[in-house]
Amino acid sequence: MEPSVEEFEEAVEEIVYLNGSLMPQSQARLPPLDYGMLYGYGLFETMRSYSGHIFRLEKHVERLRGSAKFLGIDLSNIPDLEKALYSTLQANNLSDARIRLTVSGGEGETIPDLLVSQQPTVLIVTRSYTPYSDKVYQEGFKAIVSRFRRNTQSPTSAMKSLSYLDSLLARREAKLSGVDEALLLNEKNFLAEGSISNVFLVSGDVLSTPSEDSGILLGVTREVVLELASSLGIKTTVKTIPLEELYQADEAFLTNSLIEIMPLTRVSGRRVGSGRTGEMTRQLTHAYKALVHERH
Repeated sequence: MEPSVEEFEEAVEEIVYLNGSLMPQSQARLPPLDYGMLYGYGLFETMRSYSGHIFRLEKHVERLRGSAKFLGIDLSNIPDLEKALYSTLQANNLSDARIRLTVSGGEGETIPDLLVSQQPTVLIVTRSYTPYSDKVYQEGFKAIVSRFRRNTQSPTSAMKSLSYLDSLLARREAKLSGVDEALLLNEKNFLAEGSISNVFLVSGDVLSTPSEDSGILLGVTREVVLELASSLGIKTTVKTIPLEELYQADEAFLTNSLIEIMPLTRVSGRRVGSGRTGEMTRQLTHAYKALVHERH
């Protein structure tokens, strides 16, 4: 029987959700032949909750289920993911949190065979989240252009796969360079995305972001920003973007569920626009925060 939330209210140790049960993290065990660990065969979603409400939860779950179907990971017998996410938040007495939902292909044989039906592994981890300070948002992120590339022909570029090595290597590049993020081009030398973020540019009165065929993940926050821009009457274009266009932009910003909308002020030591947060970035940031407020 699944332990009740009340049983964990006094526990100091973090509670995780694993395959239908809530348990202390120290008791969570994954099988040694889990295909997520052996081959990176699986998916994940990172979400943020505000005052106990998981923002755009349905979009995250919809994206995960769509990718799982493509990969052949059968989630039809998995209990309600939305309920499981909220149960894990409540078990840890969290309201403002970062949430990681991981789904792997489950336990298999040492010789990989994706045609053999397996029971997926579902893991949920929640942690308290403290946003970046106002000072960071005022100064913006600095980035480099990574030597690693997104592959427009690979289906994994369009999903949050556990095969995350390119992003990890690019992120390590950024840290070793003393900056906040690494931007990846694709094999055609067009701008794709950040290691953990989508990219937006402002040129004049037009907001641009790389298109799906640039080899990007269709981020949930990216979608929200495009919706907000439309509601505010901002012209938008989704297209292939040469790197030089970023250098010539009036302003730029990065998006993901945790950082929301983060100004991008320097790339490879070159100032973007004025090198400070731009007016359109501020406008969209205010609109985003208002939307989050409405949802809880």
